[in-house]
Amino acid sequence: MLGTGIVVVLAILGAVAAVGYSEWRFSQLHKEKLKLAKPVSGVPQNYLIVGSDSRSVIAKSDPDYNVFKGGTDATGGQRSDTIMVVRIDPAKKTAKLLSFPRDLWVPIWGTGASQRINTAYNNGPQPLINTIEQDFGIPINHYVEVNFDSFRDVVNAIGGVPLYFSTRMRDKNSGLDIETPGCVTLNGDQALSFARSRELQYYDTKVGYWKYDGTGDLGRITRQQIFIRTLVGRAEGKLTGINLITTNNLVHSVVKNLKVDSSFSLSDMLGLLGDYKYFDANKLQTFTLPTTPYVTAGGADVLHLQTLAAQPMFDAFRPSNQQSSTLKPSQVTVSVENGGGVTGEASRTAAKLTGFGFTVSGTGNATNSATTSVHYGTGAQDQAEVVASYVTGGSAQVTADPNLAAGAVELVIGSDFQGISHASSTTSSGVTGSTAAGATTGSSTASTTSTTAPPVGLQAGSPPPGVKC
Repeated sequence: MLGTGIVVVLAILGAVAAVGYSEWRFSQLHKEKLKLAKPVSGVPQNYLIVGSDSRSVIAKSDPDYNVFKGGTDATGGQRSDTIMVVRIDPAKKTAKLLSFPRDLWVPIWGTGASQRINTAYNNGPQPLINTIEQDFGIPINHYVEVNFDSFRDVVNAIGGVPLYFSTRMRDKNSGLDIETPGCVTLNGDQALSFARSRELQYYDTKVGYWKYDGTGDLGRITRQQIFIRTLVGRAEGKLTGINLITTNNLVHSVVKNLKVDSSFSLSDMLGLLGDYKYFDANKLQTFTLPTTPYVTAGGADVLHLQTLAAQPMFDAFRPSNQQSSTLKPSQVTVSVENGGGVTGEASRTAAKLTGFGFTVSGTGNATNSATTSVHYGTGAQDQAEVVASYVTGGSAQVTADPNLAAGAVELVIGSDFQGISHASSTTSSGVTGSTAAGATTGSSTASTTSTTAPPVGLQAGSPPPGVKC
């Protein structure tokens, strides 16, 4: 909701509600009938924000058509270019934002297989919603979708977004090209290129040539979070005392390409506007999931979730009665299957696990596998994640297995298996979050020590101390 378009819609609708105009404009929003977790009045709610990379809205006459047409055909399918969950707590007047890397390798709902999380959106928002609820235990109460055009229109509607660039920057894939360092007010096209940049380059004046930032999607998430804070603050300032003619133009440019779930009512929007009209963007807590690079059996470079370290973050977006508990190895029973082809590996692994306090129910042989995985039956996901955290390198996939008995956990050793070692993440698996510079770091209700992780990649957009754009 915050910063990706709907905040502008809220402010505009609120500005014209008194003249009975907002209901007509609200009816022009695209609505999607979805199965969502039923929101409870007065209780925090989760909004899934999706940035669609569908090129269907880009006309061939658009001067940027050649820039945006790559990756997904203009008449073909779509992927979720950006996936965020925003948790709104009107009682406390707080907002939290969790970003999901598009290359995160997870089980996709309804397929029985794992794939990049952004592929869940290929057949529409419902499979993506179900995947997030299934894999992370985060209920989704509302849905908001922004495409290329609506994103650009929102930025243009508020007169651009000012960001700071310490040096020249570019991305040949997204079209970003910042030629002059310092404070630059990005228009809609430039902002879209900035928000989509995954191959960011910067000009190193010391050596006199361009260098790659090299942080890919994780760096892009950090820059998007900087952008969102700036846009929220900009929107608040620009939409004060707006006149009806200008309001009409702004609303028209926004509603034609914005999609929300059909249960998201006008009264819901206006209620949020009342609660968050003066929200301080610097108090927006942002979280990025802890991941490690991973190569799938098919050779794809993806990101593997550090499941145990991520639990406190997920808890910050879950109802209090659904938050994960801190399990010890002594509370977990696991069987070990050898699919890596090394004789005696299952017995050696069982001994290691027993030494760390696990109860090993048995060992055996499995079909040869390239990857190590932990399978679990109904109700045993937390136990499976504890086992996975003791696999050296953190590369074990955690997967639900309907063929296992309820409560059962099974470690399947693959050819990539590196052994069992102490799970260091169990002592430092607090929230890896951040707020704006100078603000308090993110925290969670989970019983873990809160830690701070530095933002990933080149801090494009964030001004140095003493500089205000």
